[in-house]
Amino acid sequence: MTALWSVSLILVLLERFSAATLRLAGSGFSGEAIRGFACQAVAAVPEGLFLLALWWVREALAAFARGELFAAPMTRMLDRVGIVLACGSAIRILLVPGLCRLLGYDPGYWIAFDAAGIVLGAIGLSFRAIAGVLRHAAEIESELDGIF
Repeated sequence: MTALWSVSLILVLLERFSAATLRLAGSGFSGEAIRGFACQAVAAVPEGLFLLALWWVREALAAFARGELFAAPMTRMLDRVGIVLACGSAIRILLVPGLCRLLGYDPGYWIAFDAAGIVLGAIGLSFRAIAGVLRHAAEIESELDGIF
């Protein structure tokens, strides 16, 4: 998982910033190149959140490998990953096009209809719901253990 995360991070950085950095350096830091670089930085925010979610999945798997109980790392991971996936998807769909447009790098639309982003956000919210169910089940289990 760490190798997958590292490769993904390198690919995101190269994809988002290599051409924009070359354009920025080649143009002598002109306004257009700065706006393009800023738009790439804005577009990288949701991708950074998605990488954070992948890092937390790696942490949960490491906790399982260390022999920690299932409920605590799983609910923590589902909560974190769910929030980050939902927020990253919302930012990608609702904020990135508008912010790029405000920066003067016009994508041609204010909101990006992205079916994959909508599905990813829905999965994130589902993870939050599942985490709540698991947390409640763990509370009931500990209460029953206290009775018996």
